Amino acid sequence: MPGEQTEEILATLRRELEGKNVLLFAPANVFSERIIHFYTSSVLENIDDKKIIWLCLKDPREKVLSRFSEYGLDVESFLDRMWFIDVEKPGVEPAKNTLYCSSQTDYIKIGSYVGKLFTDYPDSLLIIDDLNVLSKDSLQVVENFGKFLTRSAREHSGSIISMLNVGGSSEVENAMKSFFDVIINIDEAGEMHTEIGLKTLDFRYSVDKGEIELEYIQKKVKKDRLKILVVDDEPDIPDLIKLSLATEPYDFLVAYSGKEAVETATKELPDLLLLDIMMPDMDGYEVVEKLKTVRETSDIAIIMVSAKTNVEDKLKGMELGIDDYISKPFDKREINARIKMVMKRFGWNPPETSE
Repeated sequence: MPGEQTEEILATLRRELEGKNVLLFAPANVFSERIIHFYTSSVLENIDDKKIIWLCLKDPREKVLSRFSEYGLDVESFLDRMWFIDVEKPGVEPAKNTLYCSSQTDYIKIGSYVGKLFTDYPDSLLIIDDLNVLSKDSLQVVENFGKFLTRSAREHSGSIISMLNVGGSSEVENAMKSFFDVIINIDEAGEMHTEIGLKTLDFRYSVDKGEIELEYIQKKVKKDRLKILVVDDEPDIPDLIKLSLATEPYDFLVAYSGKEAVETATKELPDLLLLDIMMPDMDGYEVVEKLKTVRETSDIAIIMVSAKTNVEDKLKGMELGIDDYISKPFDKREINARIKMVMKRFGWNPPETSE
């Protein structure tokens, strides 16, 4: 299972990050460089003809390639699709597909090389192996260089991925982050969180026998107001719930059928469903089954609200993965308490209790 999840998550990242500039933002003691190597290897293996431009700010070309071997990644067969921009070493023979500059801060030459490579190989992926090297320079230099690289990538349908450690100058840090479309936040526990468009990805990485293993984790709801989808074929029920909870920090969506519920949940990605069971076109159980089979909707919290009170009905819902069950008729205090209880398990703090 871990191996299957790793491949699934890597495939998701390749698909969602295609054409976007991505920053791995992590504490200094988190080895985000390993993630960069694994992601690069995955791109080379799965996207035909994709070229990699590796800007060696931290490590020279040979050390970069030795890292791949150290991590159990074989990129030898892909070297014809990899270009390196490295610092020239006196007396060292030039390497294949490598352009040399005088230092990591030789911005003019680095910029001209990046521009040329993007021109020659549109749609390439530029790896900047460590932005912390640049962060030591002046803010103006960092901004000018960053703008040039991102403009070069954009003009040639390319993209950039890099890493930056948490805790530097906030001004320079914010300037660097502004160049990226997607920020992947990594914490010391190895948990990774990112938002790509309307999608939220939360997963954990670990290293086993030198290899990275990725697994999905339950999303954490970190917002003041919840987006709640109320699903019931009787219009009076959604209206009653909205009226009863009007003073709570909830924004309501409504669906009047199972099919509409699936469509709305897929499009809007609510934090919680209040879901009726008995509906004519698709019952609540079918709605749960459909949502649980799609990654983007599989971790939406679900509370069933139904007049069916048999234990078997409740157990069926629990087996499908619902989070709670409320019997009709309901009291507004109970439904509110259960919403808050369920969502606290997802990391949500109601505004009155948040710090």
